[in-house]
Amino acid sequence: MLMAIVIAVSGCDTNSDEDGNDNNGNGMTTLLSPADLLPDDDAISGWESVGVYDEANDYDELYDLINGGAELYIDNGFVSAAFQIYIDCVGGVCEDAAVHVRIYDQGSEANAAAVYDRVATGIGMPWYEAGMEARIDESALAVYTIEFWQRNMFVQVLIEEKSDAALNIAKLFASHVSREIR
Repeated sequence: MLMAIVIAVSGCDTNSDEDGNDNNGNGMTTLLSPADLLPDDDAISGWESVGVYDEANDYDELYDLINGGAELYIDNGFVSAAFQIYIDCVGGVCEDAAVHVRIYDQGSEANAAAVYDRVATGIGMPWYEAGMEARIDESALAVYTIEFWQRNMFVQVLIEEKSDAALNIAKLFASHVSREIR
């Protein structure tokens, strides 16, 4: 009888829920921090991070990262943020266009959705391949921006080039982050 219990318990996975999300053993899903969600080097083939990512874990650090824009995030439950820049260095030659990934933990789905709504320029077109809601903003002269919210995270992916190829790269980064959030 004891052997049957040991076998039954050893077959149970207490480290993940039915969706495969990590949990802390009490059934509660452990949410990753923004820094944990940043793509690793070469997660998007050929793209590498530039230096160490920037991180904000309090209001002062957020102000240092984005200056006057911090109020919007703070007023909507800001918890932490991580920013990273990526460049394409295939074959040791780095391209000019850089990808900027900015991930904000807003503490709740409602707060992340509120930030998404408030940063909208009104010119973005819906995109259905990341997050709960996502859009592509083409309003800047030489930059594409993809924004989405998912769970408690608000995410921005910017690429400093206006071409179909550049937009496809930005989509790869946004999709990758969205998959990591689960």
